[in-house]
Amino acid sequence: MLLVLTASAVGCTRAGTSGVEGGGTPSPSVPHIDPRDRLVELGEAWFRTPARVSYRTGGPVPGQPKTAHLCLRQMFDDDFGEDRTALLRRCSQQGTLRLVWDPPGRWRMDVTTPVDRFTLASTHDRTQICRTGDPHACRAIPTDEAIVKARADVFFQGPRKILDAIGATAVRAVASSETIAGLGAECFAANGPEVHVEWCFSEKGVLLSFLSGSGTSGWESVEASRVT
Repeated sequence: MLLVLTASAVGCTRAGTSGVEGGGTPSPSVPHIDPRDRLVELGEAWFRTPARVSYRTGGPVPGQPKTAHLCLRQMFDDDFGEDRTALLRRCSQQGTLRLVWDPPGRWRMDVTTPVDRFTLASTHDRTQICRTGDPHACRAIPTDEAIVKARADVFFQGPRKILDAIGATAVRAVASSETIAGLGAECFAANGPEVHVEWCFSEKGVLLSFLSGSGTSGWESVEASRVT
Protein backbone atom coordinates (compact mmCIF):
# COMPACT_ATOMS: atom_id res chain seq x y z
CA MET A 1 0.00 0.00 0.00
CA LEU A 2 0.95 3.52 0.56
CA LEU A 3 4.19 5.18 1.44
CA VAL A 4 5.75 5.28 4.85
CA LEU A 5 2.68 6.50 6.70
CA THR A 6 1.67 7.30 10.33
CA ALA A 7 0.30 4.56 12.49
CA SER A 8 -2.32 6.97 13.83
CA ALA A 9 -5.30 7.36 11.59
CA VAL A 10 -5.48 10.64 9.74
CA GLY A 11 -7.56 11.59 6.77
CA CYS A 12 -11.27 12.21 6.49
CA THR A 13 -12.01 10.76 9.92
CA ARG A 14 -10.12 9.05 12.65
CA ALA A 15 -10.58 5.36 13.17
CA GLY A 16 -13.65 4.70 15.23
CA THR A 17 -15.09 8.23 14.88
CA SER A 18 -17.36 9.97 12.42
CA GLY A 19 -16.61 13.28 10.78
CA VAL A 20 -13.41 15.29 10.52
CA GLU A 21 -12.01 17.06 13.50
CA GLY A 22 -11.83 20.84 13.47
CA GLY A 23 -13.88 23.61 11.93
CA GLY A 24 -14.07 25.17 8.50
CA THR A 25 -16.51 25.91 5.76
CA PRO A 26 -19.19 23.41 4.79
CA SER A 27 -18.46 20.85 2.09
CA PRO A 28 -19.92 21.41 -1.34
CA SER A 29 -23.56 20.40 -1.69
CA VAL A 30 -23.90 16.98 -3.28
CA PRO A 31 -26.92 15.62 -5.14
CA HIS A 32 -28.82 12.93 -3.22
CA ILE A 33 -27.33 9.88 -4.88
CA ASP A 34 -26.11 6.58 -3.53
CA PRO A 35 -22.81 7.15 -1.63
CA ARG A 36 -21.09 4.34 -3.48
CA ASP A 37 -22.10 5.80 -6.85
CA ARG A 38 -20.89 9.25 -5.82
CA LEU A 39 -17.57 7.84 -4.53
CA VAL A 40 -17.01 5.97 -7.80
CA GLU A 41 -17.93 9.10 -9.76
CA LEU A 42 -15.34 11.20 -7.88
CA GLY A 43 -12.76 8.45 -8.24
CA GLU A 44 -13.26 8.45 -12.00
CA ALA A 45 -12.96 12.25 -12.06
CA TRP A 46 -9.54 11.92 -10.37
CA PHE A 47 -8.24 10.19 -13.49
CA ARG A 48 -9.29 13.20 -15.59
CA THR A 49 -8.14 16.02 -13.30
CA PRO A 50 -4.61 17.48 -13.52
CA ALA A 51 -3.33 18.66 -10.14
CA ARG A 52 -0.24 19.38 -8.08
CA VAL A 53 -0.74 18.09 -4.55
CA SER A 54 1.54 17.92 -1.51
CA TYR A 55 0.56 15.15 0.89
CA ARG A 56 1.48 14.24 4.44
CA THR A 57 1.88 10.49 4.62
CA GLY A 58 1.91 8.03 7.47
CA GLY A 59 2.06 4.33 8.22
CA PRO A 60 4.16 1.50 9.59
CA VAL A 61 7.72 1.24 8.27
CA PRO A 62 8.38 -2.24 6.80
CA GLY A 63 10.51 -4.30 9.18
CA GLN A 64 9.81 -2.08 12.18
CA PRO A 65 7.33 -2.55 15.05
CA LYS A 66 3.79 -1.33 14.41
CA THR A 67 4.08 1.77 16.59
CA ALA A 68 6.74 4.46 16.82
CA HIS A 69 6.92 3.89 20.60
CA LEU A 70 7.80 0.22 20.20
CA CYS A 71 10.27 1.10 17.45
CA LEU A 72 12.10 3.55 19.72
CA ARG A 73 12.28 1.01 22.53
CA GLN A 74 13.72 -1.58 20.15
CA MET A 75 16.23 0.87 18.69
CA PHE A 76 17.47 1.94 22.13
CA ASP A 77 17.62 -1.67 23.35
CA ASP A 78 19.64 -2.71 20.30
CA ASP A 79 21.96 0.30 20.78
CA PHE A 80 22.44 1.31 17.16
CA GLY A 81 24.85 4.05 18.22
CA GLU A 82 22.64 6.77 16.72
CA ASP A 83 21.67 9.99 18.44
CA ARG A 84 18.12 10.59 19.66
CA THR A 85 17.19 12.81 16.69
CA ALA A 86 18.19 10.16 14.15
CA LEU A 87 16.24 7.49 16.02
CA LEU A 88 13.13 9.68 16.20
CA ARG A 89 13.32 10.30 12.46
CA ARG A 90 13.63 6.60 11.66
CA CYS A 91 10.74 5.69 13.96
CA SER A 92 8.43 8.60 13.14
CA GLN A 93 6.46 6.65 10.52
CA GLN A 94 5.70 9.96 8.83
CA GLY A 95 6.74 11.33 5.45
CA THR A 96 5.71 13.52 2.54
CA LEU A 97 4.79 13.00 -1.09
CA ARG A 98 4.61 15.76 -3.71
CA LEU A 99 2.56 14.63 -6.69
CA VAL A 100 2.38 16.21 -10.13
CA TRP A 101 -0.65 14.50 -11.65
CA ASP A 102 -1.38 14.85 -15.37
CA PRO A 103 -3.71 12.01 -16.36
CA PRO A 104 -4.13 9.76 -18.12
CA GLY A 105 -0.45 8.80 -18.35
CA ARG A 106 1.88 11.45 -16.94
CA TRP A 107 2.85 11.87 -13.29
CA ARG A 108 5.79 12.57 -11.01
CA MET A 109 6.28 11.92 -7.28
CA ASP A 110 8.88 13.32 -4.91
CA VAL A 111 8.82 10.88 -1.99
CA THR A 112 10.35 11.40 1.45
CA THR A 113 10.13 8.69 4.11
CA PRO A 114 11.89 8.32 7.47
CA VAL A 115 14.50 6.11 5.80
CA ASP A 116 14.63 7.12 2.13
CA ARG A 117 14.21 9.89 -0.46
CA PHE A 118 13.61 9.40 -4.16
CA THR A 119 11.76 10.74 -7.20
CA LEU A 120 9.56 8.70 -9.53
CA ALA A 121 8.53 9.91 -12.99
CA SER A 122 6.40 8.15 -15.59
CA THR A 123 8.15 7.19 -18.83
CA HIS A 124 5.89 5.27 -21.23
CA ASP A 125 5.45 1.72 -19.86
CA ARG A 126 8.19 2.08 -17.24
CA THR A 127 9.07 4.55 -14.48
CA GLN A 128 12.28 6.45 -13.85
CA ILE A 129 13.52 6.40 -10.26
CA CYS A 130 16.18 8.88 -9.13
CA ARG A 131 17.81 9.28 -5.74
CA THR A 132 17.77 12.74 -4.20
CA GLY A 133 21.15 14.44 -4.35
CA ASP A 134 22.56 12.19 -7.07
CA PRO A 135 21.25 13.19 -10.53
CA HIS A 136 23.20 10.33 -12.13
CA ALA A 137 21.66 7.64 -9.93
CA CYS A 138 18.56 7.14 -12.10
CA ARG A 139 17.26 3.94 -13.59
CA ALA A 140 14.10 2.64 -15.21
CA ILE A 141 11.93 0.18 -13.29
CA PRO A 142 8.52 -1.36 -14.05
CA THR A 143 5.70 1.00 -13.13
CA ASP A 144 4.02 -1.61 -10.92
CA GLU A 145 7.25 -1.94 -8.94
CA ALA A 146 7.51 1.84 -8.58
CA ILE A 147 3.94 2.10 -7.24
CA VAL A 148 4.62 -0.60 -4.66
CA LYS A 149 7.89 1.06 -3.63
CA ALA A 150 6.12 4.39 -3.09
CA ARG A 151 3.14 2.60 -1.50
CA ALA A 152 1.01 4.76 -3.75
CA ASP A 153 -1.64 2.32 -4.91
CA VAL A 154 -4.50 4.66 -4.08
CA PHE A 155 -3.47 7.14 -6.78
CA PHE A 156 -3.73 4.48 -9.49
CA GLN A 157 -6.62 2.34 -8.22
CA GLY A 158 -10.11 3.77 -8.30
CA PRO A 159 -12.43 3.31 -5.30
CA ARG A 160 -14.39 0.58 -7.10
CA LYS A 161 -11.28 -1.61 -7.35
CA ILE A 162 -10.27 -1.00 -3.73
CA LEU A 163 -13.79 -1.73 -2.46
CA ASP A 164 -13.86 -5.00 -4.39
CA ALA A 165 -10.37 -5.92 -3.11
CA ILE A 166 -11.31 -5.53 0.57
CA GLY A 167 -14.74 -7.10 0.18
CA ALA A 168 -16.75 -4.02 1.17
CA THR A 169 -20.46 -4.34 0.53
CA ALA A 170 -21.62 -0.83 1.50
CA VAL A 171 -20.31 2.73 1.40
CA ARG A 172 -21.49 5.52 3.67
CA ALA A 173 -21.03 9.24 3.26
CA VAL A 174 -19.17 10.85 6.16
CA ALA A 175 -20.47 14.26 7.22
CA SER A 176 -17.69 16.86 7.14
CA SER A 177 -17.55 20.59 7.79
CA GLU A 178 -13.78 20.83 7.44
CA THR A 179 -11.74 21.90 4.46
CA ILE A 180 -8.65 19.91 3.51
CA ALA A 181 -5.84 21.95 1.96
CA GLY A 182 -8.33 24.79 1.59
CA LEU A 183 -10.86 22.75 -0.39
CA GLY A 184 -14.29 21.51 0.64
CA ALA A 185 -14.21 17.74 1.11
CA GLU A 186 -16.70 15.00 0.26
CA CYS A 187 -15.80 12.02 2.43
CA PHE A 188 -16.79 8.35 2.37
CA ALA A 189 -16.07 5.27 4.45
CA ALA A 190 -16.43 1.52 4.00
CA ASN A 191 -15.62 -1.66 5.87
CA GLY A 192 -14.44 -5.00 4.59
CA PRO A 193 -14.10 -8.12 6.74
CA GLU A 194 -10.61 -7.06 7.84
CA VAL A 195 -9.94 -3.55 6.51
CA HIS A 196 -11.52 -0.12 6.99
CA VAL A 197 -11.06 2.52 4.28
CA GLU A 198 -11.92 6.20 3.94
CA TRP A 199 -11.61 8.70 1.09
CA CYS A 200 -12.04 12.46 0.84
CA PHE A 201 -12.27 14.13 -2.57
CA SER A 202 -12.75 17.71 -3.65
CA GLU A 203 -15.91 18.53 -5.61
CA LYS A 204 -13.93 18.26 -8.84
CA GLY A 205 -12.35 14.92 -7.98
CA VAL A 206 -8.95 15.79 -6.50
CA LEU A 207 -7.94 13.10 -4.01
CA LEU A 208 -7.59 14.95 -0.69
CA SER A 209 -7.08 12.05 1.70
CA PHE A 210 -7.13 8.29 2.03
CA LEU A 211 -7.02 6.05 5.09
CA SER A 212 -6.72 2.28 5.15
CA GLY A 213 -6.08 -0.36 7.78
CA SER A 214 -7.33 -1.81 11.04
CA GLY A 215 -6.53 -1.82 14.72
CA THR A 216 -4.51 -5.01 14.33
CA SER A 217 -2.65 -4.32 11.08
CA GLY A 218 -2.03 -0.60 11.67
CA TRP A 219 -3.05 2.41 9.58
CA GLU A 220 -1.73 3.93 6.37
CA SER A 221 -2.80 7.34 5.16
CA VAL A 222 -2.24 10.27 2.85
CA GLU A 223 -3.67 13.73 3.48
CA ALA A 224 -3.27 16.77 1.26
CA SER A 225 -1.56 19.80 2.78
CA ARG A 226 -1.50 21.90 -0.40
CA VAL A 227 -3.33 21.69 -3.73
CA THR A 228 -2.66 23.80 -6.85
